[in-house]
Amino acid sequence: MNLLFFGTIGIKSLEFLERLGYGGIFIMSALDRITISLIPTEVLLPLYGFLIGKGIFSFWPTFVIISFGALVGEVALYWIFARGGRPFVEKYGKYFWVSKHDLDHLDRLFAKHGQKLVFWGRFLPVARAIVAIPAGISRINLKKFAIYSFLGMLPYNFLLIVLGEKTGENFDRFRPYFNAVEKIGLAALVLFIIWYIYRHLKNGHLTHG
Repeated sequence: MNLLFFGTIGIKSLEFLERLGYGGIFIMSALDRITISLIPTEVLLPLYGFLIGKGIFSFWPTFVIISFGALVGEVALYWIFARGGRPFVEKYGKYFWVSKHDLDHLDRLFAKHGQKLVFWGRFLPVARAIVAIPAGISRINLKKFAIYSFLGMLPYNFLLIVLGEKTGENFDRFRPYFNAVEKIGLAALVLFIIWYIYRHLKNGHLTHG
């Protein structure tokens, strides 16, 4: 049986996750969020789904632990940028084309649409990995951030685990689709950054402070 789906992910990775047990599920899921997808969700969750299909783990305990682990990671990332990100941006943001004027815009945006941005951001490529950063910088209500983050991540977690469980070693067939979606999201982010810098250079928004 060939377990080398996901290219470089193979038997040793599966054995490692199996040895960590249910406690490891929580740790790996939290690290996935804190490190901003250094451990890609699109790899980690289907691997656990595959192990569920092999009878190593049970579906619902795994799903619940993954979701709560991700929530802890999101809250930690939010806290980091709420405590340290805001002062850093206020002091050094002008060197990255982020002014006090822009922070005020961000604050108003999250004050008005924060819950929607957090919830729907979980369904968008790239955005789901970084939405905690602007949410933390704008310091929206932590309780609401946690609730809407948790609700927003549940469908995506469920989908990836089920796909890993049902398709097993054939999951690699789906990889091009996920890669394509991720590339579109990344391209959109790059275009936004280019537009953002161009707008500031053209209009001189940094003069707002």
